[in-house]
Amino acid sequence: QLFLAEHEGETLAGAIAFILGDKAWYVYGASSNTRRRVMPNHLLQWTMILWAMENGCRFYDFRGVSGNLDPSDPLYGLYRFKKGFAGEFTEFIGEFDLVLRPVWYLAYSHGEPVYRRLRARLRPASRQGGAADGA
Repeated sequence: QLFLAEHEGETLAGAIAFILGDKAWYVYGASSNTRRRVMPNHLLQWTMILWAMENGCRFYDFRGVSGNLDPSDPLYGLYRFKKGFAGEFTEFIGEFDLVLRPVWYLAYSHGEPVYRRLRARLRPASRQGGAADGA
């Protein structure tokens, strides 16, 4: 089910949820930074919770939060937002990789961080060059 939050004719947030048995899952969501004070994400969550209840669900799963519940963690705000709906934190087993091609897996797992660091270093220089060219 697709849910949209609108304010004064502008879509500010959207989310997708589904129901299986007596449980509803919040699967994906996105929101705009414009008009954040309107709190479209709160409206979406309450709307989806009510939808789940109307469809006979006993559980509503917000899905993941960081396993680190320390307020200094950058993702703590996500946990606080979800906890604000009076839910319970339930920890499940983590994810694991099933390695089918060890050589490719090793190359990817070690190469990807190097690629990200190089890209981060090169990006500011290319942006500055682009700005100068367009001036």
